Amino acid sequence: MKKIVLLFAALFLGTVAFTAQSLTGYDIMKKVHDVPEPKTSSSTATLTIHSKKGSDRVREVIMKSKDYGDVKKEVIVFTTPKDVAGTGYLMFNYKEDAKGNTKDSDNWLYLPAMKKTRRIASSGSESEGSFMGTDFTYQDMGERSLSKYDYKLLGEENVDGTACYKIECISKAHTEKDPRYITYIGKTDYIMRKCEFYDRQNQLHRVLTCTDFTTIKGFTTAQKMKMENVQTGTWSLIETKDIVYNATDMDDSFFTVAALEKGRIR
Repeated sequence: MKKIVLLFAALFLGTVAFTAQSLTGYDIMKKVHDVPEPKTSSSTATLTIHSKKGSDRVREVIMKSKDYGDVKKEVIVFTTPKDVAGTGYLMFNYKEDAKGNTKDSDNWLYLPAMKKTRRIASSGSESEGSFMGTDFTYQDMGERSLSKYDYKLLGEENVDGTACYKIECISKAHTEKDPRYITYIGKTDYIMRKCEFYDRQNQLHRVLTCTDFTTIKGFTTAQKMKMENVQTGTWSLIETKDIVYNATDMDDSFFTVAALEKGRIR
């Protein structure tokens, strides 16, 4: 499946290849997975972190990505405030092969205050930890492999006036903090509108909503993504702006640990 948080998501409007009656949960998620994306993406974003006490912390970030065919490289760098400026996260998300096998992603976190880069595991408890104090996890920032889940079409439901397929997705490993989620996929464009994450006790844990859609160069993108932790009362909002797709001058050296450590990504 495409990454759940749409930090770099740009889903081209597709056409229905099957009749609604013949679609299974897997068919729908495969179509989501196969929707074309831009070769490159660049944007800035405001990240608001809302605490259960009602206070807000605001961060500004730069985001870039480039698709190399067999691997998609993505980088996020914090620019403000000063206490997090220069912090960067680099991801290499590998594509599934013809047999549905996927190499685990490679992930690096650079902390300028410590002048240290460390690897972040692509699975396990570390990947399920909070990304920079937000309600998003490191796992949310990457891509979830289509082959690692079982899917079931639960029905159809409207989300903010959009007719959606309601798909249940259950991890085959059953070891994740949120091993089950329900995603709502637009029936005409295969774009996710909402996702509900359930914990190991099958209690609703987090809810992701995607809004403020715009179309750039034929790619439809959610400019606002809000992840709410219903168990703690906290939420995190990503508001994306200055979006540029398919730029021809995207520097390959941006997607390196050296670029993070030298502060080259601006």
